[in-house]
Amino acid sequence: MREEIRLITREEAFRRAERIKREYELIHGVEFEIYSRYLPPDVLLPTQRELSEAKLLVVLQEIKHGYDAPIIVIECRGKYYVIDGHHRAFALRKLGFPEIEAIILKPKRDIALGIAETVKRKGLRGLDDIKIVRD
Repeated sequence: MREEIRLITREEAFRRAERIKREYELIHGVEFEIYSRYLPPDVLLPTQRELSEAKLLVVLQEIKHGYDAPIIVIECRGKYYVIDGHHRAFALRKLGFPEIEAIILKPKRDIALGIAETVKRKGLRGLDDIKIVRD
């Protein structure tokens, strides 16, 4: 029996962003500001290479019915790294949305993010580099 796919709510996305902000502040020893903004999909850098086809199909269907949980990104050195919401970002791009609502975490001073190296090493340059895998 397949596990039920549960999508994060809008409120949960904001709570998750606050939790991630606190974690990153502890890890990096620097304060992060947090704000919301709409971003064009082509500026988003994914941090994972593969997405679940089953979950993507659910997300696509839910977006058509008004699902609107924002993604969570880290802005660092002018780049936007997706840390939560890859399925949402990919689906919105495929559906032709010109902008995607994002909760943005930005360090208050310049830091080196390990995630930037991971993205570079995986060769991820945009949402189109993500592969969809069958579960």
